[in-house]
Amino acid sequence: MPALTVGALRRYAAAMRAAIAAAFLLPLLSGCSVWFFSGESWIDRSRPVVLVETTGGIEFGAATELGVLTLGRSAASGPCRVHYFLGPTPLIESGELVPAGNVFTRADIELKTQQVRVLDRSPGPDDELVAMWTPDGTTTRAVRVSLARAPGLAGDVLQVPSEALPAGASLFCRGADDSLLFTGLVAGTATIGAGPAAGTYYVFAGVDRVRELLAVPTPHPVDRVPKYRTDDILVEKVRPPAPPLPNEPPQ
Repeated sequence: MPALTVGALRRYAAAMRAAIAAAFLLPLLSGCSVWFFSGESWIDRSRPVVLVETTGGIEFGAATELGVLTLGRSAASGPCRVHYFLGPTPLIESGELVPAGNVFTRADIELKTQQVRVLDRSPGPDDELVAMWTPDGTTTRAVRVSLARAPGLAGDVLQVPSEALPAGASLFCRGADDSLLFTGLVAGTATIGAGPAAGTYYVFAGVDRVRELLAVPTPHPVDRVPKYRTDDILVEKVRPPAPPLPNEPPQ
């Protein structure tokens, strides 16, 4: 039997240490790893809601194909921390708030979210609607809601459901394949004092406000550069603008 070299012994020892570490760590992995390594081809988009910590408070919002959207009432710019769900696992990621149209504020983070699709039409009376939010970043609340129907009412108005809805709660329409389609964010309550439609209702920033967001011009395409994170995840960031040239000396 040929003698082992020092290099071969070191490689063997390193491989053994890695195998032992994997044997101890695999049982401790969270539910996220179970989803990643389960062999399932579907993507869990059953909780596309977020909680955003801002410099002025907290915001409820949704993880959509247009980004992480909130109403931006506590802050419309500056740093933030986004609590969101990837599969069954709650995650936290730092980001930056940027305005997105006249109603929404977008929380830009480096990692991808559930990116639920936006409903491409206004919701109708026969649609199944659900309001959802995460009160603490680890659990979710969901309430069945319906469009308000009364003489003289029109627009993005909901009947008061069995449970109070916080501002920023996400409104979804359930699709034919049981998927959730982003329909808007609850904005607050409105009260009509007299007439056949007298009462209190919830109003929401709906599909029309999303169309306004899409109408905002944005630069495209943009140059991107790789960014190496401390968690060994490689992401792409928009290339920062070049610094201004120094003023030329007087002739």
